[in-house]
Amino acid sequence: MVLNPKASTPLYQQVADILRGRITEGTYGPGSKLPSESELIEELASATRPTIRRGLAILVQEGLTESRQGKGVFVREVPPVIAVRNSRFSREARAQGKGALAAEAEALGLEWRSEELSPVETVTVSSEVAKVIGEDEAVVKRRRMWVGGVPTQLADSYIPASVDRQIGYSAGQTAPGGIYGLLEANGHEIVRYRERLRARLATQEEAIALDLPLGAPVVVLAHHAIDQDGKVVEYFDSVAAADRHIYDYEFDAPA
Repeated sequence: MVLNPKASTPLYQQVADILRGRITEGTYGPGSKLPSESELIEELASATRPTIRRGLAILVQEGLTESRQGKGVFVREVPPVIAVRNSRFSREARAQGKGALAAEAEALGLEWRSEELSPVETVTVSSEVAKVIGEDEAVVKRRRMWVGGVPTQLADSYIPASVDRQIGYSAGQTAPGGIYGLLEANGHEIVRYRERLRARLATQEEAIALDLPLGAPVVVLAHHAIDQDGKVVEYFDSVAAADRHIYDYEFDAPA
């Protein structure tokens, strides 16, 4: 196949279009490896290595493929998790015994699991967390979340020590709907959430844990659950693979 240097479409975009078409047609099925850069240079006349790399990068950005360090580029097997922020913490889902991620994975027809990375423990929190929860100590649960057999995010959940003494979270108390179900069963009605998102590059530790190339983009989410008394009863901090998540927001226009 020959690229057209005279076309208005840049060569790297032509590369992306060709490969995207093959993925759509099923030539490269879910989980299959795309040809290497060298193979594509040989196949696509007029294509240089930088051109091939830019074309492959477009498919990664679109979420069609994923780059695995030292292995190549593969067609994505699992679609990105769609986190609909306005409904993911609904009481309806909690009443069905579902946490936020469980509901999102179920909507995609995918299995999910939560892997505990360390025992639940009481820790002295950072100044950033202390400023939010108004206490110096909290019970923390560190997890890695999997959807469709793929690690999607690292999540740390902090419950203020004073709240934990009321709800018995560190002692193993549970309730339908996860931690929010337990909080509400013990008088902490969740009336408001606050979130802050920022993007950065993955650290080496994060890249290994999430099976990402070193320096891949991640989304860092700080999520606060606030009860009827205005107290932050959970500080949730997650690092998510950017190409494995879609954050969906809908809200009324301000007056």
